[in-house]
Amino acid sequence: MNTVTSLRSRRPLSIARALHLLTAGALTLGLAACAGGPDAAGDNQGPAGTEGGKPFDVNGDGISDVWKFFAERDGKSLLVKKAFDINFDGKVDVWRHYDANGQLSRDELDMDFDGRIDVTTWYEGGKVTRKEVDVDFDAKPDLFKYFSDDVLARVEGDSDGDGRIDYWEEYQAGRLTRIGTDDDGDGKPDPDKWQDAAGSAAR
Repeated sequence: MNTVTSLRSRRPLSIARALHLLTAGALTLGLAACAGGPDAAGDNQGPAGTEGGKPFDVNGDGISDVWKFFAERDGKSLLVKKAFDINFDGKVDVWRHYDANGQLSRDELDMDFDGRIDVTTWYEGGKVTRKEVDVDFDAKPDLFKYFSDDVLARVEGDSDGDGRIDYWEEYQAGRLTRIGTDDDGDGKPDPDKWQDAAGSAAR
């Protein structure tokens, strides 16, 4: 499998799916964050980054799995962040960040549980606007997805790991319409290399 094929074939675990694994059942994110009561007094030694968070134990093993972070704004306590240990190994695997209106603004996912973020997703008004994926787990994003009104519109990728975009996908109404590559290294799609979704030449 070549690197371009690898970029297209990798399907990163979605944040929703990752959070579903937190309880290995049908609990929603909201239930998962609150189903367990706060940890018993004395069990506040969470993983790095969870200091100051309110801990919850969702699987009943007496160890914190979820942390909720609050900030005082205009005299009110607002949720600003959540952290999840979805595989119960004592490390945070998912971070969710919220804006001043309480809406999700960004989430981050460690897909291979090595302590490094592999997928970052940005939101506006509750809709996905952009997603960055580290396909080869080298701590550098190499697949970039752009959305319009929560629908995938464009994909850009670095297929050879040199830090430069050399692969493009264009979508209409969420459907792949054409694929471009940069074989001459000028940072732009080669005009004569565009293909449609079936692999035929396209303009």
